[in-house]
Amino acid sequence: MNSSEKNLPSLMNAYLDDDTTLLVALTAGIPLPYATSNVTVTDTTSGQQLEVAALKNAHSYHATVVGDLQKLLGASNNWNTEDEHTLLKEVNPNLYQYTATLPAGEYHYKIAFNNSWSDVIPHTNINLSIPADNTEVTFSYVPFDVQVQQPQVYDSINTPNAILPSAIDVTTNLLAITLATTPDVSHTLMLKLHGMSEVPIIPRKILNAERYTYNGNDLGCTLSEDGTNFRLWAPTAPDVQLLLFESETGPISQQISMQRAEQGTWLASIPNSLENWYYLYLITVQGKTHTVVDPYARALAVNASRTMIVDLAKTQPEGWENDRPVQLNNPVDAIIYELHIRDFSIHESSGMLHRGKFLAFTERTSSSPDQLSTGISSLSDLGVTHVQVLPAYEFATVDEFKEYQYNWGYDPRNYNVPEGAYATTPHGTARITEYKQMIKSLHDEQLGVVMDVVYNHTFAIMDSDFDKIVPQYYYRTDAFGQYTNGSGIGNEIASERPMVQKFIRDSLIYWMQEYHVDGFRFDLMALLGVAPMRQISQELFKQNPHVLLYGEPWTGGASALPDQQLLLKGKQQDLGIGVFNDNLRNALTGSVFSREAKGFATGDPSLVDAVERGVVGSIFDFTAHPSESINYVSSHDNFTLWDKITASNAQASESDRIKMDKLAQAIIMTSQGVPFFQGGEEFLRTKGGNDNSYNAGDAVNQFDWTRKAFHKDVFEYYRGLIRLRKNHPAFRMQTSEEIQAHLKLMDSPSGTLIFQLGPYANQDSWKQILVIYNPTTTTIPLKIPTGTWTLVGSSELISEQGIRQVSSLLEVPGISCLILYQA
Repeated sequence: MNSSEKNLPSLMNAYLDDDTTLLVALTAGIPLPYATSNVTVTDTTSGQQLEVAALKNAHSYHATVVGDLQKLLGASNNWNTEDEHTLLKEVNPNLYQYTATLPAGEYHYKIAFNNSWSDVIPHTNINLSIPADNTEVTFSYVPFDVQVQQPQVYDSINTPNAILPSAIDVTTNLLAITLATTPDVSHTLMLKLHGMSEVPIIPRKILNAERYTYNGNDLGCTLSEDGTNFRLWAPTAPDVQLLLFESETGPISQQISMQRAEQGTWLASIPNSLENWYYLYLITVQGKTHTVVDPYARALAVNASRTMIVDLAKTQPEGWENDRPVQLNNPVDAIIYELHIRDFSIHESSGMLHRGKFLAFTERTSSSPDQLSTGISSLSDLGVTHVQVLPAYEFATVDEFKEYQYNWGYDPRNYNVPEGAYATTPHGTARITEYKQMIKSLHDEQLGVVMDVVYNHTFAIMDSDFDKIVPQYYYRTDAFGQYTNGSGIGNEIASERPMVQKFIRDSLIYWMQEYHVDGFRFDLMALLGVAPMRQISQELFKQNPHVLLYGEPWTGGASALPDQQLLLKGKQQDLGIGVFNDNLRNALTGSVFSREAKGFATGDPSLVDAVERGVVGSIFDFTAHPSESINYVSSHDNFTLWDKITASNAQASESDRIKMDKLAQAIIMTSQGVPFFQGGEEFLRTKGGNDNSYNAGDAVNQFDWTRKAFHKDVFEYYRGLIRLRKNHPAFRMQTSEEIQAHLKLMDSPSGTLIFQLGPYANQDSWKQILVIYNPTTTTIPLKIPTGTWTLVGSSELISEQGIRQVSSLLEVPGISCLILYQA
């Protein structure tokens, strides 16, 4: 093949995106207009050729002039990407223009796309000098300038002689082909352009249509007294077979043809109970046949090799019928403790029998070699309200036959079945029963359970059950057939599509109903989108008005979801969903991306303004209500708090570093919002400086319970902070109005922060509360408000009974939080 042949266009990909529209991508541009007679669409299942009605360029751009001239042109304000007064109009597929009249002056502008700052050209502003009033200027955007081989921006002042493309100059590598009739999505369809090799046509967005949206609640396997029913959503499959097995590893017992049913589903009904049998689906789609595990599986064989059929009523532990989720009056009443199932108990110092297992959470009398409580008893003593468990559903990277494999679990395999590695045996229903035993035991201690859920991506793509059943529907793909990578893991779930959103919603409701889960933490929640999360949260609140919902308001990479649809910080307002406040985290301990970076609590008092915004629940930053701010300084990602302090303050004494730790946590516990901390911080947990320990194993990740004795003063300090917060609703105001009325930021020495709560904030028993943060190493004399105050919190002790009485002048030690009150 010579070089000229290599540059010839060829077909890359074709999607059926509505009833009659194909989105077709090529390796290089072809000239327009392009004759429909050069296009062949074949239904190879029926042998028929489909008529092509029309063809056009599929590229379209939503481009806006943004700059300091917008208000003059009718916009509400300048540099506004969302105002469309200055929207460019399509002149031809390779030219977009906007013409305006401007007064004399100096201006600056650029072009923004899709109402967002994430995509603008050029990177630097373009200067525009208008010589006289009422000068007409035309702004031009050329998506592909032939001269420079890239997009280009022109205007009639700076580039009056620019040669702009006409309609006859247009080439495109993206076609929209209109068919005369709607094809059958279960047939194999092929596309060929003259002189090019054919490619398969993949039904994609067409499957969003109502006729393919199944609303029933019986997807998966339903076991009843009358028999066993199976329903699978597979609208593009021409054939689905049900494979039945009497045992976990034995040969196939029966093969049954499933029948096509409503809204793209397939159905099989067996007139007798198949309890404790196993099954797979044998599915043919686009000419390929695969065996798949049911995405709606409720039980599994070891390592998810087959779906198990179970009577869930027989998996209930003793007393399950009386178990109830923990109810909060408001999310701000929660104090969340994050842990990994295995980390929590695997160390020999845990004193537990079921180390690394769900059942470790049922052991109430475990203790360390120092005879201090461990496990659930330690949690109860500490006083937290909720335990957030890292992913504990079936994930891909741990072989359930191998005892010592390790992973955090952010690699989903099956969303509705507990991970077998955390059960006493991965066989049968033990994992289901033991997960429920864990939850019931925590509930018996009035501890809620928050599941860390990862619906934004899966471990595998083309080899995933989703892709084998309905190729490329469950994932976001670009026009060229590439899986987009908003997760940073190689794929992102298309939560905006009806049946994907239904799967997520059904899964969450299942965990609430079957397992009595109290809440969910959403990994990379921004990728799930504003509209889907609004609908999902509304459904979950119907199930339990007290369910706790929060997540990460960021992505792991560039997403195919437009910026305005991503659930970023600020987009959670009034959804009943909290977001992690990384603004406050970074302000307190420094950027997580720099070992040496310091924060307000760890040596950089200049960050006081950012801390102020967090203290008031970020209501002047990105929240509508304080409950939307999850306040934290560390989580499983990045360094532990102690490791971050050690890395950024290597020259500081251990005593000062402990003070920094206590100060950081004191700020979290006295700020408005929802406090969250990583399990083990209460005894200065270390991972030896490993800031990404997702597969580092037990040696790095395990809780070393002997540290509780060594750092008992830290444990008691955390315990005192938690009880203070729980006993005093002034730290837990529920509305921005309450905060503005009852929290007063006060003048304070440089680098310090002081605020007063009162009178009787949020019906607190204390009339006034004074909180002082001094992150400097210097003792500061401070004149405090009139009257006698009782000191209840210092850098060493939290005691509601009172440490001492103070009036007029107060010495504030370095690296400390002082808390005082007047009755």
